[in-house]
Amino acid sequence: MARLRLLVLFGGSSCEYSASLAMTASILRVLPADKYEIVPVGINKKNRWLYFPGDIQEIESDTWSDNQDCMPAVLSPDPAHSGILILEDGTYTLKRIDVVFSMLKGKYGEDGSIQGLCELSNIPYVGNQILGSAVCRNKALTHKLLSEANIPMPHWVSVSQRHLNRLDREYERIEEQLEYPIYVKPSRSSASAVSGIAENREQLAALVKRAFTKDNTVLAEELVEGRELRVGVFGYDLPFSSFVGEIIHDNGKAVTVPADLDDTISKIVRDYAILAYQTLECASLALFDFFYTEQGGILLGEVNTLPDLSEDAIYPMLMSDLGMRYSYLIEKLIEQAVEHSDRGL
Repeated sequence: MARLRLLVLFGGSSCEYSASLAMTASILRVLPADKYEIVPVGINKKNRWLYFPGDIQEIESDTWSDNQDCMPAVLSPDPAHSGILILEDGTYTLKRIDVVFSMLKGKYGEDGSIQGLCELSNIPYVGNQILGSAVCRNKALTHKLLSEANIPMPHWVSVSQRHLNRLDREYERIEEQLEYPIYVKPSRSSASAVSGIAENREQLAALVKRAFTKDNTVLAEELVEGRELRVGVFGYDLPFSSFVGEIIHDNGKAVTVPADLDDTISKIVRDYAILAYQTLECASLALFDFFYTEQGGILLGEVNTLPDLSEDAIYPMLMSDLGMRYSYLIEKLIEQAVEHSDRGL
């Protein structure tokens, strides 16, 4: 049987570049060479695409782009190519691709951009499609859709750059709907450096203006305290959820699976995860962050359409508890991407 030619995209110009490299190295180590021909293409911090024929260790240590054998490459949008074009000695060579596995996180990786390029190229790809990726990347839009689906979330208010000339009125609107402390973050960025907790109007104004440097919409949320729960969801037409895991902060950060929860609460959390997955047009995989408050409330905090897939990360751990060992999970993600594409969906 011919090996599946797998284009692995990694790196990128987002603040999650290092996380992408670590995840890529972990995944490449478990893909059997007799089943997959790996075609690694890295994107450096200047957004240059480079075909990388080196070793996994170079990706892990972030020395991959120094490899002298790297060559400029691009994923062709022409479906007649269905592959990448590699530039060598002034000539482009076409290498056809069977499936794309993108580990590009953040901007251009999780917002529908790379997914759109794969669609144009007519190449199957692992992960969420254009709509689900774009919607979940936009936290303000995600909150609106989940509110319509009656999925409980922390109270929130969004502010647009269109209101820069009347920010004082926007601050008043936030204060009318939320009590301090208030968590402020960009709607379409995971940059923690521009997110933070405001205790008063002065801090609120500073955080909103800082968040505007990363996005034109800013989200202000009530600060929720409670148990931190995680649920992974997997699949396309009939998605299924993992058991509920819990983040335990005790001399570090660990995950307990399953969480010590009443069966009824656990079922509610898992049902909310599936409902959110379907409401947001997710496919393939997603990780959901929930809070379980002291008052017994269940609130959906975050949706991650490309969770960390390193072997010791939360999503693989949740799936492992269902019996999906790490190598099986990674291969199943690839297989279902091909199967879904073959149906023309």
